[in-house]
Amino acid sequence: MEQIDMMIFERLQNVHSWSHLDIIQEGRIGDVDKRLAQFLAELEHGYPGVYRSLFYLNRENRIVAAGDPALIRRSFQPQADWIRAQVPHGEVFLEALQLQPPYEQADLLIRAPVPDNYATGDIGQLYGIFDLRQIFRLFDQASHADSGERFVILLDAEGRTIAASAAARAQNLLLTDTFASWKRKEQNGLAVHTGKPLTNSSVLVGYAVSKGYQGYANMGWSLLVIQSTQQAFQPIWALWWLFCSVFIVAGLIAIGVAQWVSGRIAKPLLDLTAWVRRFQKASDCMSPPVSGVQEVRELSVAFGQLTEDLQRSRQQVIHAAKLAVVGEMAAIMAHEVRTPLGILQTTAQMLQWETALSPDGQEMTRMIVEESARLNRLISTLLDCASPRLPNMQPQDLHIIIQRVIDLLATQAQKKAIRVDWLIPEKAAIIECDEELLVQVFLNLILNAIQIVPKGGRIRIRTDCSETTAIKITVADDGPGIPPGNCSRLFDPFFTTREGGIGLGLTVTQQIITVHGGHLAADKSDLGGACFTLLLPFHQGQKLC
Repeated sequence: MEQIDMMIFERLQNVHSWSHLDIIQEGRIGDVDKRLAQFLAELEHGYPGVYRSLFYLNRENRIVAAGDPALIRRSFQPQADWIRAQVPHGEVFLEALQLQPPYEQADLLIRAPVPDNYATGDIGQLYGIFDLRQIFRLFDQASHADSGERFVILLDAEGRTIAASAAARAQNLLLTDTFASWKRKEQNGLAVHTGKPLTNSSVLVGYAVSKGYQGYANMGWSLLVIQSTQQAFQPIWALWWLFCSVFIVAGLIAIGVAQWVSGRIAKPLLDLTAWVRRFQKASDCMSPPVSGVQEVRELSVAFGQLTEDLQRSRQQVIHAAKLAVVGEMAAIMAHEVRTPLGILQTTAQMLQWETALSPDGQEMTRMIVEESARLNRLISTLLDCASPRLPNMQPQDLHIIIQRVIDLLATQAQKKAIRVDWLIPEKAAIIECDEELLVQVFLNLILNAIQIVPKGGRIRIRTDCSETTAIKITVADDGPGIPPGNCSRLFDPFFTTREGGIGLGLTVTQQIITVHGGHLAADKSDLGGACFTLLLPFHQGQKLC
């Protein structure tokens, strides 16, 4: 309907605008120089297929000028006015339609009075014969759609059919009031009718009332679009079946995806559950299975980390229990042994001063003094192991501490021709630590290596400051190494494989490293012997990576 409103308005506005042009005044003098006729011919050529004819009619109803030269000087009898249409700055008239089947010629006569520019009144009429078949063709295009054939009907204000699509024109319904009762006052809407005389089935009718174009040329026309209900609802039913099909396919896909996802999630979770049950019965079982989606893999890794933490906590509890036993024993020994041991040592020292003592007596008193001193050192070590003193943390250069220990043990290393590979780095390694405690740590580690490495062996010490949170120190040798079965017991109190050892040196060493917030581990060295790796944080309270 909007397309028709705009199309008719443009034709009305054209005729009205042309009627006020100065060149139209040539009709006053009979268009003697044919300028007006040429102008009208050019307009027809500029609007091909729109205007079947343009001509100027004088007061005597004679055609003075026309786009078609054959019409000039002919008489023309105007028809009765049908519609008086308002356009900007004036009015235009539509004359009554003259339509005859088979409607091969359908003219809409548009007339605009030509005002006299030099006096009052009109000097003639400008006619534009609009080819109504343009609207027919528009309706024919709209009547054929994917959902079936439609009927398109244009009604005037009285309900007469003034234009229709081909199927309606074929029934000679133009200028009849067949569809007058179908006309509604509303601007637009839908209705259902019986469909006669167009079809025997019920039809769905969509209707709209002309609003004119921008408030002009509102002639009260109405447009009906008619289609059988079966064809009209066919796209809806097709859409419904499509929706059902998509819903079913989507449901099947969802079920398949759910089965696949459940397989990806449920099976790994069941495997993880079975592993947890095995872990409850035997805590030394292998690591949990890591498979499935990312979340399940992360859960498995978390369980694995949890088991490692549990094992570490268990070892720490066992180690703490052993240290508690050592502490209890040390307290008993310190109370029960040290007093008589001191009396024995003092008595033996006094006997050594006797000049009348035989050489055998001198040897026996020397042995008593030495063994008493050894027992006293053992009790002191037990006390240190059971109750280590609180460290005094101060910024220290770790490289200087290591160099100090190497200097202290240089004589013992030279006696066995052992080479100690240590090149002090130029860059200082400042950490927060207790200097004396770390001296004890490196004395224990390097002295153990000197005692176990055969003559002519090698000890290698390296530091690595590449990490941002901790410094890494390795003490490696080419000795006999650590048997695989002894690695887990190496830091237990009283465990030793060296003749004459008491098995407390590494226990005390690990305690000192733990107090410093570090970590100590033993493994096989690439030199063939043992390798002890220490991690010490640069700052106390800093978590190791």
